[in-house]
Amino acid sequence: MTDENLQREKFPRRTQRRQQTRARIISAADKLFRTVGYGAATMNAIAEEADVHVTTLFTHFKTKRDLAVSMNEEAAAILEHLVEQAKGAKPFFDFYLDLVLAAARRVETARDPSASLWHELSMDPELTFAWIQYEQRQIALLADYVAYEYHLDATSDYRPQMVAGLMLSSSNLSHRRWTESDEPLDLQTETRKAVDLAIRMARSVLPGA
Repeated sequence: MTDENLQREKFPRRTQRRQQTRARIISAADKLFRTVGYGAATMNAIAEEADVHVTTLFTHFKTKRDLAVSMNEEAAAILEHLVEQAKGAKPFFDFYLDLVLAAARRVETARDPSASLWHELSMDPELTFAWIQYEQRQIALLADYVAYEYHLDATSDYRPQMVAGLMLSSSNLSHRRWTESDEPLDLQTETRKAVDLAIRMARSVLPGA
């Protein structure tokens, strides 16, 4: 048993409070990154938004980069949970379209397009490696879903990863176009257009699709 598990058994309330504080900090950082941008958000501002002392913030996250990486890890964990719930119960392409349209709705109602969190994180040199790892994790989870549904061996067949990469690229492309456009665009409409096209392309290489 690890020291961390021992601490959880000895001090369950303390552990729960720590987890709640960590979650509150991540939520506050997410809000600030979206509203003012990653570069402009300071650790002091994040601590204030989370209603914690800045020293408490630094006990959880040593740097702003650590905080952003943790947000990526949390997002990947949520995707993994959603995939495990949906596999065998919902067709992959329906799952993915619903997933990205829900994300588009959240993004449109949460902040100004000029302060796109994921776009900014993906472009920041400090976070390039973490972003690449996050994308690779997303592709692996989606490829596993495709392989499961279409009875393919993801270790020897290129198609699951190719399809997963295509789907992810389509939603990223629509988000980038929406973020960078000088004209007002509807993110949900752009997302559906890009993902519908990607689905048609993906179906052409999958058995029985």
